[in-house]
Amino acid sequence: MKMEILQNLLPPNMVEKIEKAGIGTLKLLTLSVLDLKKVTNLTADDIAYLKDAISNYYKPPCITCDKLIEFPKFKKIPTGCKNIDSLLYGGFAAGTITELYGESGSGKTQIGITTAANSWPNKSVYICTEDIFPVKRLKQITHSSATNDHCEHIFVEHLTEPHELFSCIKVRLPRLLEQNKVSTLIIDSIAAPFRCESTNYMKRAEDLREIAVMLLALAQKYNLSVICINQVTASFEKTLHVLPSLGLAWSNLVTYRLCLQKQSEACNALLFQKGMQCNHTVRELSVVFAPDLPNASTKFIITSEGLRSI
Repeated sequence: MKMEILQNLLPPNMVEKIEKAGIGTLKLLTLSVLDLKKVTNLTADDIAYLKDAISNYYKPPCITCDKLIEFPKFKKIPTGCKNIDSLLYGGFAAGTITELYGESGSGKTQIGITTAANSWPNKSVYICTEDIFPVKRLKQITHSSATNDHCEHIFVEHLTEPHELFSCIKVRLPRLLEQNKVSTLIIDSIAAPFRCESTNYMKRAEDLREIAVMLLALAQKYNLSVICINQVTASFEKTLHVLPSLGLAWSNLVTYRLCLQKQSEACNALLFQKGMQCNHTVRELSVVFAPDLPNASTKFIITSEGLRSI
């Protein structure tokens, strides 16, 4: 907080002592009353007053539910699959971060590139941190489309290191968003740059938090949907055999969490009942947590044309 703002909030004698102590807003809010007494020589009542004044200045305005209902709803980015779009109430929500996790081969990238293709005529950004972008698969999905310029509307970036991801999100991506109408940003995957031999988990948690803050700020400023594809790690819980990578530090930073799984061979009976070929693996997409969606799931298959409801 700038000193000019403090001067408008606090009495001159308090501002003078704070300025002489050389401490900023963060320390004023986080230091204990005893520590602030030592560095500022303020009384306990003065310290309580300044903490309340600064907190009230920064806290967001209160709003009641009747006013919240009048707000415009999030724009949704469709996936092109009827079942998935129905599960997500229209698609991936703009202005938010959605995590899509699942085991290798479950179809996470298929959902990513299909969503990127369905962002047309708006543009999308696809950041690859593992494999190269599947251009041939994208052309296969969009082959039957009336328009043939989908590839021209998808910006692709390949990177592998955390510092490259930081640079991309902090520097190059904002410039791109200023010049183009982008509706979807997909990172495939968010875990790959951070799954290295380093065991400095505190540093990793700080880096992930900074990335999430930047992504959310861009999502809200440019009204785009951020989809972070995540890998899985083994679980020792009896109810779950895998968990999303990056731990609790990352879990607390996403708005939506979706789980993608392959289904057993028994699901072929469902395809047979619906008159479909049984040579496709059934996939199940589940809502793990979301602010506005129930914990539900839906099934679909992946064909040469893309995602297909069953």
